[in-house]
Amino acid sequence: MPPLPFQNQALGVSPEQLNQVWEQFQLSGFPNGVVVGTMPILGVRYVLTTAQLLALQTTAVLLVSPPIASGLGNITPSKGYAFVPTSLRAEYVFNTTAFTIANADNAIQIEYVGKTTALLSLTVTGLVDQTASTLALGATTTSTAKIALTNCANLGLEVKLAGTTPALTLGDGSLHLALGYTILPLG
Repeated sequence: MPPLPFQNQALGVSPEQLNQVWEQFQLSGFPNGVVVGTMPILGVRYVLTTAQLLALQTTAVLLVSPPIASGLGNITPSKGYAFVPTSLRAEYVFNTTAFTIANADNAIQIEYVGKTTALLSLTVTGLVDQTASTLALGATTTSTAKIALTNCANLGLEVKLAGTTPALTLGDGSLHLALGYTILPLG
């Protein structure tokens, strides 16, 4: 039997090798993500606990691990990959006490791991300070951000709480995040 078209040995990569790499790019509800044009649309869901919310200003939480680019031979872009966040939805699940917010400038923000540039931002006022479960859909993007490749190439995505210290005090409940992103080949 002739080899299947995707088993092109000219690439020097077998489907087994590709599978190991692409497993990290799964989207909830879509086993292998969705490809629109040439850009895959991926996503991750994460639940921040009360303890994580209270510590979020000083302790970032990893949402998307750095991409694995080794072992792909000549199909790896010369500069690697960059994850580009496209959407953020947050659902606050109220428990017994609303969080106290230090200032209206406090916001959940998506950043590259170890960096400080806000890629997406969502104000927590009107969200975690409510005495009822609340949904927030309007994350703002920093569309004019210009980021050096050394500050985005092959880095994961994390969530932090920015703004006046201390950002959140008291309160309990959880925050369910849904982050959408694409993968951009560099170089």
